[in-house]
Amino acid sequence: METHIIGVVEEDVIDIVRWNGGHQHQAEVVPFNIAIRRRLFDLGDDDNTPVVNSLGTKRNYIKDNLKDNYDAIIEGLQIGITQQPYKMPLWAVLLTLVVGPEGLETDTPWPNRICNDLVRGFQAFLDKLKWREIRLYLQFFAHLTVVGFITPESMLSLLASFTSVLDEPGVSYARASMAALCAGEALLRAASVLHAHSPHKVYDILSVLSAFSQSLQAPTSMSQPVVLLHTQDIHHANEQLKCLISALREVEDDGFAYPAVLLRPQDDFSQLQDLEPTFVLPSLLVPPEIAHVDEEISTSAPVVHHRELPAVWIQLFDVEPSINPTRAGGYLLRSTYEDVIDIYEVNRKEAAKILLQVDRWFTRGTFRSPPGATASDEGSAGVQLELSVMETILGGMVLLPRPKHKPVYYHALITEFAKLSAPTVGPAVGKSIRKIYALLGEGLDVEVARRFSEWFAVHMSNFGYQWVWKEWVVDLQLDPAHPKRTFMKRAIELEIRLSYYDRILKTLPEAMQAPEAQLMPSEIPGYDYEYESSSNSNHYIASNLLKKFQDRANLMEISIQVDTIRTELTSSGLSDSRAGSRTRSITMQSLLVLGSRSFSHFLNAIERYLKVLQNLSTTPDAKFEMLEIVSTFWRRNRQMILIIFDKLMQYQIVDPSDIVSWAFEGGGLGEKGDGLSTFQWEVIRLALDKSNGRVSIAQRRIVQQRKIDDEARAAKIAEAVKNESMDVDDMGMKAEEEPVEESTDLQKQTRAHQILVAEQKAVLSRAVEGFVTVINDTDEVISEAAWEERSSWTKKQWDAVETWGWFRHFTRSYAPYLRVYKESLSMAYLSRVPAERPAGRLLRSIWSIAVEQDS
Repeated sequence: METHIIGVVEEDVIDIVRWNGGHQHQAEVVPFNIAIRRRLFDLGDDDNTPVVNSLGTKRNYIKDNLKDNYDAIIEGLQIGITQQPYKMPLWAVLLTLVVGPEGLETDTPWPNRICNDLVRGFQAFLDKLKWREIRLYLQFFAHLTVVGFITPESMLSLLASFTSVLDEPGVSYARASMAALCAGEALLRAASVLHAHSPHKVYDILSVLSAFSQSLQAPTSMSQPVVLLHTQDIHHANEQLKCLISALREVEDDGFAYPAVLLRPQDDFSQLQDLEPTFVLPSLLVPPEIAHVDEEISTSAPVVHHRELPAVWIQLFDVEPSINPTRAGGYLLRSTYEDVIDIYEVNRKEAAKILLQVDRWFTRGTFRSPPGATASDEGSAGVQLELSVMETILGGMVLLPRPKHKPVYYHALITEFAKLSAPTVGPAVGKSIRKIYALLGEGLDVEVARRFSEWFAVHMSNFGYQWVWKEWVVDLQLDPAHPKRTFMKRAIELEIRLSYYDRILKTLPEAMQAPEAQLMPSEIPGYDYEYESSSNSNHYIASNLLKKFQDRANLMEISIQVDTIRTELTSSGLSDSRAGSRTRSITMQSLLVLGSRSFSHFLNAIERYLKVLQNLSTTPDAKFEMLEIVSTFWRRNRQMILIIFDKLMQYQIVDPSDIVSWAFEGGGLGEKGDGLSTFQWEVIRLALDKSNGRVSIAQRRIVQQRKIDDEARAAKIAEAVKNESMDVDDMGMKAEEEPVEESTDLQKQTRAHQILVAEQKAVLSRAVEGFVTVINDTDEVISEAAWEERSSWTKKQWDAVETWGWFRHFTRSYAPYLRVYKESLSMAYLSRVPAERPAGRLLRSIWSIAVEQDS
């Protein structure tokens, strides 16, 4: 589709006509500044126009609009720098080429004047600590330094201000790592010029970055995608900052040469050869992190501070077809992919399009020639674009402890990427699936495996569930608890959720359909109503109660009916406790049958008969039975268990600690035993998130109530000053001398917060206790010798390893909350496992790295 500007409609808007296939579409009226941005954004996009010509065209366009639309030009360049980083060498050269219109005099050269305004934009991002934009601006300045526009001394000074952040007392990892990446990635681009100007300053920056990277060995072990219990060594992965240091060292070994993969458009312009730098970057300091004072003083409970772990990228492919991020070229490619994925999260279609054409923004020979293209010496080797992009997207999706964006974004991005070029991307997707699958049982982190199964199911649903399952038939010989077997089972369960039972069954080979394969459920998803059959002795009682539910009987009538059921059961010879349990089962199952029609039916039923359910779950044992009833009723559709558990917590029928206790007991799913499964972890996570979320909401309410009370107190003082003609300073001093009484609303909010904090501690305590209890007897799987014998492992050993994986994920995901209570939790539970035993040593190692480090 072509776009043509056909005329100015008003002063600030223009008329745009879009042509498609020779047909003129209706004119689009857009603001003039947006039209200018669009004209700048397509820099170098035309396949039929050499980059040199495109730069010349844009230079002339800027020249023609500089006088009347200067602000729009600045805005367009700012957005180009922060939204099209893959064009960074072009943006730098374009700025240096700018000339003013004839007859327009200026004391400052136009490139310098424009750059001054761009620096002001950079300062605005710096003040707000917008790290991505800061990092991209520094890359822009680095390329301007290489071109010969910015003085090397001012560039080095700016980079030094970022490396000084690493020496700040008590600096957080998040702040330090962002500052290190900003300095390191800019240095990687400008090292050739900066080293020639001042070698010792470049080495100083390298030394500071290397020292910081080496200090991350222990935290890195908590975010590895492939982990072995007997070692902290990194397998099939690369830590981002260490990759950057390695890339810088390669540049050093190469005499600080300009990276070969980056374009040098300045070489095509004679006027840019041997430039004398004229622009001096101002001296800037990185502002401190903003402390949330309101949170600090809002409650007596400690404030939770989140601490990030080092980013570790999974490595799926060999260096040759994909990229090696430990080398300069590979790191630059990987960081470019990462930026595109991050920036275009709001537009996955555009992200996929840019990624598929990213080779145009790097030098010839960096990528392999696409299939069908004329082979050349330059194109016969190098990076295979589709494989390297897939590795990057999947690396972001499985980043630990949590991905940067929601998993569904990565799922959708891969789908769009595959649709754009199915013949080339399809094989890359298949190879990626096989590579990750091969790591199952080889140390792949349990959370990575969980996300992999979700993506696999979603991707299959987008492409007709076409997968070569017969490749994995050989793995049916493995123990049913082997990670490959559990992956297949969970992936099939998720596919059934996204489709239906019979369709998924037909996609599987006969060996996988067989009951002995233990992959396909024996029945279609649904519920099991114990009292449905007339042969059940309580069928009549349950049917009558269900009929009343369906007729929307009022609360009083249902309460009387439930009491009558309990009385009848007691009269039949059951003990009081057995009669209570049976009554609870009949009532809850009847309600679940009513709610099985839809979520709205279930929620309406809970709200209408909430008092009845609360009366049936007044003790811990009763609450546990309620959870057992739900899990048994929905055992053939486990997602419903999670949904209903969430609603039972929401309406305070059960507590989050009850959910955690149930999960470690295995519940009515037949999973009580030697370890924790993925589903049980999802149940625990549900309870933890509910409890932590309640505390956060209560904390915010207290902050808000304090503000309301302070405003009311200030208004009262102002009114008193007005009525008594008293000096405002005297009235303020008098108010300060009087004790401040908390309002009734604030007292209520504080009490509610205290209750929720106690509940939060109970949930975390129960989770830690559960993990310690399960992993206490797992010494046999921790040693290297035991790992080498894993081919003979049974359910007990594989369950033990999986539980260790979930414990690791639990501590790294909820470390900010665990850290608040670390002393009491350590004394109460970690002491149960002797420190001299392998399990005790590993337990304390994981705990100390994730929880006991300084915030």
